[in-house]
Amino acid sequence: MLKVFIMEDNAQQLTQLQKTTEQVLAELHLTGALVFTFNSTVSLSRELPEPGPENVYILDLQIHHNRRAGLQLGQLIRQADPEATIIFITVHDELLYITYKYRLEALDFISKDHDNIRQELLKDFSLITHRHQWQETNVFHYKSYKQTSSILLDDICYFKSNNLNTHAATIYTSDFRTIEIHQIAKKDDRFYRVHQSYLVKKVDFYSRTVIFYNGMTCPISRRKAKQFFELVRQF
Repeated sequence: MLKVFIMEDNAQQLTQLQKTTEQVLAELHLTGALVFTFNSTVSLSRELPEPGPENVYILDLQIHHNRRAGLQLGQLIRQADPEATIIFITVHDELLYITYKYRLEALDFISKDHDNIRQELLKDFSLITHRHQWQETNVFHYKSYKQTSSILLDDICYFKSNNLNTHAATIYTSDFRTIEIHQIAKKDDRFYRVHQSYLVKKVDFYSRTVIFYNGMTCPISRRKAKQFFELVRQF
């Protein structure tokens, strides 16, 4: 499910941008997408969602006379949400080059002066939808604090169950984050349980220990070792 976060400090333009975005989403039959609006960098930075490829940020560059406020927020978003999509909308075309210097990897840079925002957003969301559909096979969905989120499979090292709560677990990621979840995929054939408390995805092992490329490790139980090693030999 796409989640769209729009930031624009002009109330009238914010309302129009929200309306245009919702029209584009409807035209692409993305009726389940959610749209959230913000009128300042502070309000949006306080409400950043769980990171994931389903997040789309549409940011005005100039906020309250600060021509680089959007860039600075974009930098914060990119650090917190590396798989998200960022689209800038502005009257300052000359700042396009600076977005590359900030290493924001923005999908688009739309000029307000050209009166083509709807057409450009239609192209952008068509591309995002195509990417998102392709990524669905490489994404793990989970529930955390009543919120459904997702993470790329390649970003997962392993799951570990919570000894105090059989319905909870922790995801350990390749960039050393921990994500608390309330449902663990016991029947997901993309993972293998190597230990009563661990569910593992990708491996590089020595002895009965899985060693991940970022240095994180988890044990393989003696009971699971033979079956696990036979499975690994198939790849």
